[in-house]
Amino acid sequence: MTTWTTQDTQRGRDGAWVLALGGASLLAVFAAAAWTRGWALFSLLPPGGGVADVLPTQREDLHRTFFTIWASLLLAAPALALLPLASRSAVAARVWRICWTASLLVFAVHFYWAVVVIFGNDWQRVLNTPRVSAPRLDTVFALWWCVDVLLAWTVRPGALWVRVQRAGVHLLAFVLFFMEAAREGELPVSRALGWGFTAVVVLGLVAWAWRLRRPAGAR
Repeated sequence: MTTWTTQDTQRGRDGAWVLALGGASLLAVFAAAAWTRGWALFSLLPPGGGVADVLPTQREDLHRTFFTIWASLLLAAPALALLPLASRSAVAARVWRICWTASLLVFAVHFYWAVVVIFGNDWQRVLNTPRVSAPRLDTVFALWWCVDVLLAWTVRPGALWVRVQRAGVHLLAFVLFFMEAAREGELPVSRALGWGFTAVVVLGLVAWAWRLRRPAGAR
């Protein structure tokens, strides 16, 4: 009973951190979108397209869509970096779960704003606009991410199938965030965020590899 109570209390604290991180990120994003709504930061034309797929009156919503994916990327970076260390450090595991879940919350708002607000929940538009490079894969990723977060809060991570699927969804997250920010980002700041995200993940892998090489019991 004592162990369960302790775990439940810790889970509650971590959940509060998730809400705080996710909520603060969304408040910052919506404030930034309102502040910049008069700026033509992003093109109303899709990449390589000759016809606008976003109305001028949707400028603030377009900014919210871009800013939410940037915020999700920033929250996902420490999660991807810490995943290899999570099995060896309770602190790393907690921070990973908090950041991974908060990133999903912000990504869910991004997904809603892109699909429902910008494209009016018209999946023909979503599937056929060059603005979205891989809509089907993005949707599969979003659903898989939700499943993994649910597992992170309800299932012990030691099971092999949990670890395998978790490695898979994190690898997919890295590929999609990198491609859509570092390689295909519309603005220099987007590409900079993508490369910074990559650097953080690589540093996490280096830290994991270095820790594996340390003698047993070394501090």
